[in-house]
Amino acid sequence: MAKKEYAGEEFSALRLEEGDFRGVLFEDCLFTDCRFQGLSFQGCRFTGCHFARCRLGGLSFDNVQAMGNSFEDCAVLGIDWAALLDPRKQDLGFLPFDSFARCTLHHCLFFHLELGKFSFAGCDLSGSFFEDCRLGGADFSGCLLRGAAFSHNDLSGADFRGAAEYGFSIEGNQVKGAKFSMPEAVSLLYGLGLEIDGG
Repeated sequence: MAKKEYAGEEFSALRLEEGDFRGVLFEDCLFTDCRFQGLSFQGCRFTGCHFARCRLGGLSFDNVQAMGNSFEDCAVLGIDWAALLDPRKQDLGFLPFDSFARCTLHHCLFFHLELGKFSFAGCDLSGSFFEDCRLGGADFSGCLLRGAAFSHNDLSGADFRGAAEYGFSIEGNQVKGAKFSMPEAVSLLYGLGLEIDGG
């Protein structure tokens, strides 16, 4: 990648490891079956891009902006999503992503984001951390939430039906009207210090 600006271009089966990108703009690009590992991005921008069947891990970002990107059947590991937004845009409710479809999102950070009615349905969010997010009406149905943490979020009306292996504090989050299904919902009681008799 020698250019500084890519608009509407398609990248397929691209394998990049341990590289540096400075001041590169990607706009409305399509990435298919790509693997980005251990890359460093500085002063770059991703806008309106679509990633399909890609694996992104071990990436570092400095002064990088992302907005309106979508992900389908991707593995995205260890991304601090809020760090990819200008604070002014974050305050206005913009997001670095538009959608996640059947994605693995391990150890990702979601801090102070407007995620009301956002759908994570069917995604694997193991080890990810949600803090101070507005998640009212968000869809977590069918998600795997092993080791995921939720702290000081508005989860009012969120849908956790069919989700597995969650165990967050219902005292540390707003959960009025949230939907859960058995038997997984029993795990929420452990956070209240209750002893549950399985017999």
